[in-house]
Amino acid sequence: MAALAQLYAIFVFTKIHTETEASIIFLLLGYAIWFQVFEFGLAQTLQNRFNSGDSAANDVRALIVFHYFFVLGMALYIYFSPTLPRLLLPLERFDSDGIELRAFSLGMAIMIIATSNQIMQRMLLVLNKGLLANSLLVLQATIVLVSLVVYQQTDTPDLMTSVLLYLTPPVVVNLPFVLSMMRKLLVKRNILRKDSYLKIFKYALGFWGLSILSAVFLGADYYFAAHFLESEQIVSYHFATRFYFLSFVAYYAYVHHQARRLTPTALKNSALEVNKIIRSSVLIGLVCVLFVYFTVVFLEEFHVFEQIIKKSVINHSLMLAALCYFSIRVLRDVGLVVMGNMGQKYVLYKVYIVEVLLGVSMLSLTAERFQGIGIFLSMAFTCLVSTALLFYLKNRLAHMEKYS
Repeated sequence: MAALAQLYAIFVFTKIHTETEASIIFLLLGYAIWFQVFEFGLAQTLQNRFNSGDSAANDVRALIVFHYFFVLGMALYIYFSPTLPRLLLPLERFDSDGIELRAFSLGMAIMIIATSNQIMQRMLLVLNKGLLANSLLVLQATIVLVSLVVYQQTDTPDLMTSVLLYLTPPVVVNLPFVLSMMRKLLVKRNILRKDSYLKIFKYALGFWGLSILSAVFLGADYYFAAHFLESEQIVSYHFATRFYFLSFVAYYAYVHHQARRLTPTALKNSALEVNKIIRSSVLIGLVCVLFVYFTVVFLEEFHVFEQIIKKSVINHSLMLAALCYFSIRVLRDVGLVVMGNMGQKYVLYKVYIVEVLLGVSMLSLTAERFQGIGIFLSMAFTCLVSTALLFYLKNRLAHMEKYS
């Protein structure tokens, strides 16, 4: 539902906005992974500590409430400060005092507040409340879809309104749960001790570092797209990535569900189970990626997308390069989720550092010269190298655990 809502949104925004305005929204969505670092590694930290019995449900409530108000303050600061938008967008293309940068700032602020949802969703999954977690996502997507169906009928679309309609539903849906947790904390007056906070934040610091390194690499493509692609090229690039987002949510949700109970001792005591999770998740991911590619190519042959939005947005060479990238991403993402849930932070650090150094270097060489295709192939090659390193370290660690 989330993926479908996002696909529908890019169709609507491409249709009702100019290419410059649409590219602002798509760059904002592409940069989303950079804004997710404001989750501060708490989702993985709370999951691991809860599974190991080091933290209780009340600890989770307290941290979610604390995090929500902290990111709320950060969002207000970023919205009223022009510094970050000017770093992420090329000012020679967008007016520094225009509607584009103001809409970009508003979107950043909302997405930073929405990082609280990541912690909430992860903990609902760990607490075996996956149905509730999925229902919330479906509700958010439904609100977005209904809002856009009505909004696209307007004769005077506004960039600020488009950003608000698309990005605020997750924040609105999540707010009642944050308030409920706050009420329970106030009633029970059972706030975390100072030493508990310190232990959690110290543990989270390692995962936050991982989040930053991962985000730098995975969001770097949109940084180079913003600076080296024209507005219409950014639109085509975003269409390619968002179509494959359909495959991503399928296998990513599956591997998170399968690996939610893994502990640091899994490689030693449940190595066969770990390998089974990896194989099944990779198979699902590759099938989904191929299905997306052939479906898009089939629909484009009949000019379906052009009939919907009255513009040509599908580039076959770009889709093929994206297929290469997202196929390799399946192996990478599955391996990283499994190792992360087992608390193997040092393995992840090594992989992410290689990705940042190699990925940014290659993008610097290829983005300007080869445009979107160069971006996808650089990301694909980097993921291929990091995936090989990841599984080498995983097998080496399993061998050491077996004979320890």
